Amino acid sequence: MSETVLLTGASGFVGRAVHAALLERGYRVEPVGRGMAADGHRADLLDAAERARVLAKTKAETLVHAAWFVEHGTFWHSPHNDIWRSASVEFARGFLKRGGKRIVAFGTCAEYSVTGSQGLWPETRRLSPATPYGQAKADLCADLSALCRAAGAGLLWLRLFHLYGQGEAPARFVPSLVGALREGRVAQVKAAGLVRDFASTRHIGMLVGELLGTSACGAMNLGSGSPRSLGDLARVLAEAAGRPGLLELGNAPAPTDPAVMAPDLSRLWQAIGQRVELPEVALREVFTYS
Repeated sequence: MSETVLLTGASGFVGRAVHAALLERGYRVEPVGRGMAADGHRADLLDAAERARVLAKTKAETLVHAAWFVEHGTFWHSPHNDIWRSASVEFARGFLKRGGKRIVAFGTCAEYSVTGSQGLWPETRRLSPATPYGQAKADLCADLSALCRAAGAGLLWLRLFHLYGQGEAPARFVPSLVGALREGRVAQVKAAGLVRDFASTRHIGMLVGELLGTSACGAMNLGSGSPRSLGDLARVLAEAAGRPGLLELGNAPAPTDPAVMAPDLSRLWQAIGQRVELPEVALREVFTYS
């Protein structure tokens, strides 16, 4: 495979997994990130001059945009969401102006309404973001759609659900459980009955690699295809750690928490020509992360 891909956020939580997956598939990757080594573009994409410098050097016709502000505990309501939306629009505009043909960018399940049907969430679900993060992503999708239509380019907007993986903030759900189990502390789940879809970033990277080889466009959900209750997920981790007795499962969800928050992946599976679900054993991989 000889296609060159410009990948932003390549040193981030999702981007590093996408980077690895694309290299495995033979893509030439031009990685961009604040933490990139000498083999990539070290750049702050919030800076207009640095955006221009990166675009002047690239010959890629495909942009995979994974860069965003995702600091745990603050990203939901941070003003950085609007800042990143604006910077992303300008970067995409510059990419298309210099001849870019396709943009693949990451959205979020937080774009969807949390009220309504409690089954799997299709891409046709009503958009009604409840947070500045979700709103900025939904607005960026609309912005990029307009830019790509005007340029005759393709846009694939990938809505991510719940993730875990290497380099994850330790206070997030999966690593916080793993940390407690490793240290022999009680692993508490306050709303064990809530159903969520947790995919590893490695799995997401694999799916992005598959999708780049297709002509898929428009909005598309990404996830594991194996939704389970938070209590069941915690049990898998506790059994893998050999410490099931440390689990403490409660049933006190917040009033605004939807009972089910999991993607309908029919469109994804149709695009890649196969049904790909994340096996339970993949959850055990978290015990190998440093």
